[in-house]
Formats: sequence, structure tokens, C-alpha cells
Amino acid sequence: MALLIKNVLLPLMVLVLFRTTCGLSLHQPTQTVIATNDLGAEMNIHCKSKQDDLGSHLIPIKGKYEFSLRPNFCGTTQFYCSFQWGTEFHYSDICIDSRDFKFCDTNKCLWSIIPKGPCMWNY
Repeated sequence: MALLIKNVLLPLMVLVLFRTTCGLSLHQPTQTVIATNDLGAEMNIHCKSKQDDLGSHLIPIKGKYEFSLRPNFCGTTQFYCSFQWGTEFHYSDICIDSRDFKFCDTNKCLWSIIPKGPCMWNY
């Protein structure tokens, strides 16, 4: 029985604890993503993650869309957005914690949405 606990149950408990902890945002600073519509036309933006759907928003020319998040403990937070204007449709990962936040100033990631797609200002 002790062998079962040591070799099976204990590693299983550690794995469950690790997976549960990765979903938490233990004292992580809040990050803000700001997307500016630099298209010259109204833009529809729809952002979501695995856990959250932020809905669809119509952004006027030079308007901004922003949302704040608290990255999880494991650094695996990711949000992706679709951008639509006229007959154009683009899709991009707008927030990948391990990629972006080391480049973002004062916990803000600034994006310019241009006809070729999203462009991070301070990357």
C-alpha cells in the first residue's frame, strides 16, 4: 500500500495541484491589451481565450478596444481576436503571455490594427 501511495497517488496529487494552480493568477499584475483601429474603416473585433469570450465590438475609425487580464501562474494565458472590416477578415493571437508581456510597457500591450493585420507598437 505504501508503494502505491508513493509511486502512484503522490505524483497524481502533485499533477492535479499543478494543473489547478496554473489556472490561478496568484499575485500576477494586471495586464491591459489596447487595440487601435488604424484601418480607415469601422472594424468589428471579437476576442476570446479558452475560458473567456469577450464578445464582439464595433470600433470606429481611430477608436480603441481594450481589455484587462491577470495572467495565470504558469504564464500560459492566451487571447486571440478576429478583426473584420468590409470584406476583410483577419485572425491573430493578440495576447500570448510568454511572448508579449516582456515587451509591453507599464503592463500595457499596444496594438495598431492596420490592413495587413495587427502590429504591436512596443515589440
